[in-house]
Amino acid sequence: MFLLLSLFLLFATHIDARNNDDATISFTGTLVISPGNPPEYRPYSNIPVTLNAGEYNALSNSTGGFTFHNVKPGVYNMEVLDTLHHFPQIRMKYNATAADPVTCNLYPYAGAPQREEFKCSPTFQLPALAAYAYFEKRPPFSIMGLFRNPMLLMMLFSGGMMYMMPKMMEGMDDEQKEAMQKQMAMQSDPQAMLAELFGGGGDDEPVGGSKKSIGGGGGGGGGGGAKKRR
Repeated sequence: MFLLLSLFLLFATHIDARNNDDATISFTGTLVISPGNPPEYRPYSNIPVTLNAGEYNALSNSTGGFTFHNVKPGVYNMEVLDTLHHFPQIRMKYNATAADPVTCNLYPYAGAPQREEFKCSPTFQLPALAAYAYFEKRPPFSIMGLFRNPMLLMMLFSGGMMYMMPKMMEGMDDEQKEAMQKQMAMQSDPQAMLAELFGGGGDDEPVGGSKKSIGGGGGGGGGGGAKKRR
């Protein structure tokens, strides 16, 4: 009799545990705008939401709501796969025999320390934390930025020189003006400028010619002296 009673209790316990394991729930949530975020954070329809990287899948509707059906007891990690906005991750634990069957913890990002215990039963709202920035924001127009442009600086310098050059030439005498005009003419002719730079002018030839004439005169004088001695 005792053996039969023990077998009956063992069988009843097994049936009760199996019923608890088969107990499922529907896990419902809504993707919402976080307080302080602009209205453009609203496009939350047709966004995939997963439990344990695809063990359970849901798709948000036009109001941002989603539901996981027939979720069995266990521990799950919920992720929102949105390409435009970043949502926190939720670690959900479902225990059908506990007084509070569903408990959740919220994490701002993967690997972050637990921020707070998140109430997720029977329904919950999950706010977006930020929008993804795939491109660098274009800097606004700045007047000072124009003066960092080398081409603009060169144009300003050239315009200033054109304005100041006549005033500078008014205080010069005729010789300085002539020298400056000659220098500007040589700068317009690269060959003449190189010849002046490397000393390729014609000033050396008259000096050599004068030396030859002086030498020739000396030789003639010497010849005349020899004739007189004879």
